[in-house]
Amino acid sequence: MKNYLIYDVGGSSIKYAVMNEEEILTTGKMKTPTKNMEDFIDTIVEIYSEFKSDVSGVAFSMPGIIDSDRGYAVHGGSLEFIHQINLKEMFEEKIDQTLVIENDGKSAALGEVWKGKLQGIKDGIALIIGTGIGGGIIANGQLIKGHHLAAGEFSTIRTDGQLPLSKEKIFANKGSAVKLVKRAAKALGEDPEHYSGVEFFKEIKAGNQKAEQLFSQYCQTIAAQIMNFQTMFDPEVIVIGGGMSEEPLFVEGIQRAVDHLFAEDFMTEINGFQAKVVQSELGNEANLYGALYQYLLKTNQKKI
Repeated sequence: MKNYLIYDVGGSSIKYAVMNEEEILTTGKMKTPTKNMEDFIDTIVEIYSEFKSDVSGVAFSMPGIIDSDRGYAVHGGSLEFIHQINLKEMFEEKIDQTLVIENDGKSAALGEVWKGKLQGIKDGIALIIGTGIGGGIIANGQLIKGHHLAAGEFSTIRTDGQLPLSKEKIFANKGSAVKLVKRAAKALGEDPEHYSGVEFFKEIKAGNQKAEQLFSQYCQTIAAQIMNFQTMFDPEVIVIGGGMSEEPLFVEGIQRAVDHLFAEDFMTEINGFQAKVVQSELGNEANLYGALYQYLLKTNQKKI
């Protein structure tokens, strides 16, 4: 069985794995260079050099608007030095392998289609909650990319249409799990730089009312957008992914808020359905599996 080197590029770290179609064999992580392209490519090549004799192909999951057919990055999200660049061509100057690049949210959705909770689902959404909000949309069994390749870029949803438009009111900020934890740290008198989601959920489980209230308000924010997704796309399932989703209480809280909204909505009785929210089985590995799946699709080894 062939092995592949898969990169999951994030704003703070580059996770990587040697894996095949059945399992992840080894993993690692390096800090993401955020200053310039030269350091970024050097880090990618350093990782590749360790495994190049053991792999038969390379795939990337990364932020930004990505044309996976060409390997072209319209932009790199939080990696601001990536803009209007053909990354595939740049990487192939250093990496002598067949190479595929896909957006991180779309990779997560593909991972769920292949190995996770969207298997066999014709219409579904992967909602990836982390520093921002990413995701992917599956409609009629196909990954939807959109005319400008930006379908599923949920971070930029406006939660308030009043002018002037504010970055603080986009979904990336209102729905950020990282910012939720920082808000909780300040409210609870903790150091935001060293307070973790694990500690936050310990407070909730211990009955801390401030923590419970913050979490309830946060879940209502997520639930409102899930209701909108249900209206726009009518998915069978919405999978919640990202690091925080590994805490069962996180997804349970969102589902309760969704249930409450739909119970109060007059359209629920008319339509007879509501959004079904489930916890990702793949967690932070969804991007890795999805990037490999995209590689297999692009090299005609798989069909979606």
